[in-house]
Order: sequence, then C-alpha cells, then structure tokens
Amino acid sequence: MAMLRRELAIVFRARVTWLQAALSALLVGHSFVLATDLYSAGSRSALANSLMSREFDPLLGIVRPTLGGLYFAVSLLGALVAVRPLAIEKERRTFHSLLLQTGSPTHVLGAQAAAGVLSLGLQFIAPIGLFIVWVLMGGHLGLGETAIALFGQLLYVILVAAVAMAAAAWTTTLAQAATATILIIAASWAIDASEGFAALAWLGRALDWSVSTHLVPMERGMLPLGACLWMAIASAGAFAIAYLGTRFDMLPRRRMFLAMLLVAMTVAGGTMANRFRAVCDCTEFNRLSLPPAVVTGLRELPGAIALDVNLDLDDARRRQLEIDAITKLRLARSDLEVRTPIDETSAPVTGERDDGYGRITIHVGDQTRTTYSTSRKEIVTLMFEAAGRPVPDWPEVAYPGYPLVVDGSRRTLTLLVAYIGFPSACLLAGLWATRTVR
Repeated sequence: MAMLRRELAIVFRARVTWLQAALSALLVGHSFVLATDLYSAGSRSALANSLMSREFDPLLGIVRPTLGGLYFAVSLLGALVAVRPLAIEKERRTFHSLLLQTGSPTHVLGAQAAAGVLSLGLQFIAPIGLFIVWVLMGGHLGLGETAIALFGQLLYVILVAAVAMAAAAWTTTLAQAATATILIIAASWAIDASEGFAALAWLGRALDWSVSTHLVPMERGMLPLGACLWMAIASAGAFAIAYLGTRFDMLPRRRMFLAMLLVAMTVAGGTMANRFRAVCDCTEFNRLSLPPAVVTGLRELPGAIALDVNLDLDDARRRQLEIDAITKLRLARSDLEVRTPIDETSAPVTGERDDGYGRITIHVGDQTRTTYSTSRKEIVTLMFEAAGRPVPDWPEVAYPGYPLVVDGSRRTLTLLVAYIGFPSACLLAGLWATRTVR
C-alpha cells in the first residue's frame, strides 16, 4: 500500500494529469453538445410523428457520440499520462534503485499500473457527468446499455495503460515511451481504415486486431464475451511484456527472446478469443434481438447454420445486412458462420458484377436456400423452410423512442456545463492538488 500511495501521489500531484483531464472534458463536452444539437433537430419533427419517434435511440444518438470523444481523448492524451509512472523513474535513473529497495518488480509495476489506470480514469468524470445532465434535462438513458458502453471504454483505458507500461519498460525516456504508445494506437486506426473498402478487403483478417472492432458492439448495448476476453488478453500480454522489460538482471538476448515469445502467445490468445462469439443483448426491450419465439426456434434448429454473402465491402446492402440481420442472428445462434467469397479474392472487384452478385446462400444442415433480399425476416423464413419447420409468430415489439428537444435555457446550461463546467472543475482540482505539495 505504501508503494501505491507513493505512485498515486506522483501521478495526481502532476499538473499534466489534471491538464489532460481538462482537455478530455473539453473534447467530450464538444461531442456531447454536437450530439445534443443533432438529436434535438431531429426530435422537433419526431414529436409530431409517433412512427418517427421510434427511431430516436439515446444510446446511439447521445451516448455513442459522447464516448467517441472519450475514445479520441484517451487515445491521444492517455499516452502522455499512462507512461509517466514508469518512464519518469527510468529517465531519472532511479528505477533500478527502486527495484532494489522493494525487491519485487511485480509490486512496483502493479502500483504504477494502478496509478496509470486511475489517472486515465479521470477522463470518465466528464461523460458520466454529462449523462447525468442529460437525464436531469428530461432525457432518457437505459441503465444497462449505458453501463455496457462505459464498461467497453474502461477496458480500453486499461489496454492503453498496459501498452504505455510496455512502451515505457523498453525505452529510456518519457518522450520515447509516449511516442511508441501513440504509434501503436495509430496502428489500430490504420487497420480501421481498411473497413468498408473493397480494394482493402485483403485486410479483413487484420480487423480482428482493431480495438474499434471490439468496442463497437458494446457501444450498441451488447456484451460480446469474446471481445471482452480479447481486451483482457491484450492487456495482460502488454503488462507481461512490461514486466519483462524491467528485468535488467537478464541478458538482453534472453529478454528479447522471451518478449517475442510473449508477443506470439498474446497473438495466439487473441486469435482464440475472437472465436468466442457468445453475445448478450443488454439493450432495453432487447431491441437488438429477434422476437423470443423466433430466437427459441432458431436455437432448436438442428445442424450448423451458415450464410454465403456475395456482396463486396463497398455495397451499402452488405453493411445493412451486417448491422441488422447478421447481428440479430448471432444473438440467437452464436455458431452462425458468415462467409464472404468476394473478400477472399486477391484482386479488386469493385465495379465487377457477375450473374450471382448480390446472392445470399443460406445453409441449414445439408439444405440450402438462396435469396437476393437482405431482409432479416426473409432470411429467417428461409432458414426455417430449409429445416422443414414452420416459422414462429413474429410479433414486433415497438421501441417507444425518446425524442427530446434541448433549446433555450436548457441548451445554454448544456453549453456552460460542457465547455466551462467540467473542464474548469478539472483545472481547479489540479491546482488544489498540486498546491498541496508546496
């Protein structure tokens, strides 16, 4: 506990810690204001139309854009803070003496990792506070789905802290550690750039190693066990590499060999985690799931279920199919296999359309059916038809929707809280914390 108190004092009595929290609050507040304005603009029309109001989902309209600002802030500002506990000790050449005093590298790194995570945790002040402001203004938020979205960001904070620790352990200065961390994070963004472009379809496998790929389901209110396990394995692997980097009593060649082995083990563990496709629907009214009777019927279908989707990445129909039908089907059948033959071709196919383009082939056991429709009801109906079973009742549970217009004094209050309130609170807290040292 003494070591943890020491590291917490070093982190929270540094002005840069509170400055990054204030900058993050400003970025998150700006995202919240933009999301609120767009949500209000659409709500003006929806309040007069009950059908349109069903499309107003606060999770997608408010929570997800706000957490997008948090993701950006953690990615850029987090590296500057998470590397400090270890990088400063190494830059000042006091880390070795600290290890000799404690006699336990694990103890030292554990305390520094906890301090790094807690320092990044300051960035959660703004989004949680703004969500409370949204509720106080009359807005609606589903507790479970919002908690899952925040939980995904917490996993990302832990991952950034782990990567920062690993970078600091294998470098000698704060600048080198921060730069290495940002480059690793930028590599994940580069992988994200391949999504949605047919010419980059050969990078489809690399998307399994994108952080966004694992965060998006949680931002939509789902809890994918495989994604959580992937984040945990990646974080544990980074912490293990950080521990190895601090073992100055080992020969450099041995340390390098063990580091490469740890990287290989982390990659293998992440690959295995991606195969766990069990997903829990944590949204209100289970609105991402198919009707309960249909879900029960799909789970009772014998044999494996697979889809062959003959659509390229640039086609909007494929995107709609993945968001709507495939997501709902995987919530019912986690063993659903989706194959995209066009992605496996080595040459770009944009603009090429053969006679079978757009066809979706449905395999249920040894039976097949084909369709050119991306409707989830059509696809589910063909699945039951292939299995020789009647389609269960399909009652539609209407999501009520929660439109809200924020204008007048409420919008002024939103601007003050988002742009001045939370950033100023972080700065004032930082001035108080750093002043106590003097």
